[in-house]
Amino acid sequence: MNGYSDILEKYGVDAALVTTAPNTFYIGGYESSNCRILLTRGENYFFTDMRYYEEATDFLKGNFNVCLGGLQEIVGLTSRLGIKSLGVEYGVTYAEYSEIRQLFSDIGIVAIDGALAEMRAVKSAREISLIKCAQKVTEQAFDEILPFIRKGVTEIEIAAKLEYAILSRGCELAFDSIVAFGENGSKPHAHRSMRALGEGEFVTMDFGAKYKGYCSDMTRTVALGAVDGAKARAYDAVLEANLAAEKVIRPDLKCCDVDAVARQSLAKHGLDGYFTHSLGHSLGVEIHEMPSFSPRCQDRLVAGNVITVEPGVYLPGQFGIRIEDMALVTEGGVEVLTSAEKKLITL
Repeated sequence: MNGYSDILEKYGVDAALVTTAPNTFYIGGYESSNCRILLTRGENYFFTDMRYYEEATDFLKGNFNVCLGGLQEIVGLTSRLGIKSLGVEYGVTYAEYSEIRQLFSDIGIVAIDGALAEMRAVKSAREISLIKCAQKVTEQAFDEILPFIRKGVTEIEIAAKLEYAILSRGCELAFDSIVAFGENGSKPHAHRSMRALGEGEFVTMDFGAKYKGYCSDMTRTVALGAVDGAKARAYDAVLEANLAAEKVIRPDLKCCDVDAVARQSLAKHGLDGYFTHSLGHSLGVEIHEMPSFSPRCQDRLVAGNVITVEPGVYLPGQFGIRIEDMALVTEGGVEVLTSAEKKLITL
C-alpha cells in the first residue's frame, strides 16, 4: 500500500481524489497550476497536462505514475481499476464537486473532510527544517529593513524593501506584507498606503518568507524615536502576553487555553478588550492551517504542531501593536522558532 493508505482505511474508500493546490503540493511536493492526484490502495497517480508532464515525470519518478489528462481520464482509470468508492477532499469548489458527481455517477462519493488537514497539522522533521529556513530569511529581511525606517518614508516603500529582501534571497512571499504606521496600526490587517512616517510613531510589520513551499510568519512593532508612556506601557503589556502564552505551550493542552492565557495577561493591564483576533494559527504549506489558538478551538496540542503566537492591542484612531512568533510544540514543551528581538526597538 502507498503512504496515504490510512486515509482510505479511515473512510473505507477504494481511492481518494485530491485536487486543491495546497494538498496536491503537500502530497506530491511538486507545484503546478494543473494537477489532480488519485490515491489508491496500490499506486498513486499524478494527472497534469503537457506543460508540466516532462518536469513532473522527472520530479515524481518512483513515487507517482504521471499521466496526461483530467477528470475524464481519471474516470477511465478508476473504471479499469475497479474503483467502487471515491473519497473527495474538503475544499473543492461547488462547480468541481458537481462535475465529479456527474462524471463518477457509478461510484460512491465519500467526503474525506479534514483527513489531510489532520496529517498536515503535525509537521515532519523535514517540514520543520524548511519552516526554520524560511524564518531565517524572514529575520534577515527584518534586520535589513531597520536602517531604512526613517522620518518621511512611506508604508509602501517599507513593504517594497522588505519584500525585495525576501525575494532576493531566493524565497517567495508567504503572503502580502502588512506595514502600518501610527493610527493605521490599529487595523490588524491594514492595507499599506503612501502614509508617511512621523516621529514618535509605531511601525507594525507582519511578513514572511516561503521556502521550498513552506511558510514563515513574523510580526514586529518598532518605534521611530521615543514613544510616550501610554504607548510604552501598552507595548510592554503585549510582550508580556506573548511570553506568558509561549511559556505554557505543551502537548495535550487545549488550544483555547493558550489563547486564554494571553487574554488574561492583557486583562491585568485593562487591554484585553483591545485584542480583537485569535492568538495564533498553524502554518505550513499554507499561511493559515489548523489547529489555531482561538477562544473556540478545542483541539489539543500535539508534538509537531507549528503555531503562531501573536497577541495584539489595537486602539482605534491611535495606534496598534502586535508581536508574533512561531512556536513548535515538542514532546517536552515548546521551541520558539523566532529569534528576532522582541523588546521595543527605538530607531
